[in-house]
Amino acid sequence: MNKGNKNKYIELAKHCIGLDRKKPYKRHGKYFYTPYRNFFATGSNYEDWETMKDAGYADRDKEKNQHGGYTYWLTRAGLDWLGEQLGMHIHDEAD
Repeated sequence: MNKGNKNKYIELAKHCIGLDRKKPYKRHGKYFYTPYRNFFATGSNYEDWETMKDAGYADRDKEKNQHGGYTYWLTRAGLDWLGEQLGMHIHDEAD
C-alpha cells in the first residue's frame, strides 16, 4: 500500500469494523477494541478494497453484491495491521 494513501485505508478499515462509531476501551494502560461488525459493502468503486485484499488485509465474497461491488471484511492480518496503526489490540469473534 502506498504510504501517502495509508490514511484512506485506515479510515476504510475503521468503518468496516465500526471503529468510527464505537470507542476502544482501556485496560492496564493499553487500548482494546471488540468489533460489533466486520464487513464493508462497496459499490462499483472497490479498487481500494482490492488493494487491501491483495496485501492480505481483507477478503471478499466471490459474487458481486446488489450494488455492483463486493462485500469485504478484514482478515486477522488486517485487524492486526489496523491495530498496529492505531496503537491497540483489535479482537476478532474467532479469537
